[in-house]
Amino acid sequence: MGPVLIVDDEFGIVEAVRDLLSDEGYRVATALNGREALERMARERPSMVLLDYMMPLLNGPGVLEAMQRDPALRDVPVVMMSASPPEFWQHLPCAGFLPKPFDIDQLLATVRQIVGGPPLH
Repeated sequence: MGPVLIVDDEFGIVEAVRDLLSDEGYRVATALNGREALERMARERPSMVLLDYMMPLLNGPGVLEAMQRDPALRDVPVVMMSASPPEFWQHLPCAGFLPKPFDIDQLLATVRQIVGGPPLH
């Protein structure tokens, strides 16, 4: 199973979500912009993507569009993250949405729902 890929240009958010998911036993990868995310996905297919809506270089909708064009990535579940109102993201082909700021329990429940529990050691 691939890692949970966290994509956000706010390093503090990436760090906090990475630490939370790692502490829960998930394998995690990170990217600070959309281009970096696509490069990471080309090297290793993630089990899911937590994707920020607004980022420099390539925003969340741009990443989703690129993923939809790639047969190897089009079925990877994506959960959009944003403080933007629903009209910005509700039309996008996402598996879910997490409003910023996050509710930790909602974040963990969303990851568990999509990829299951962390692997047992």
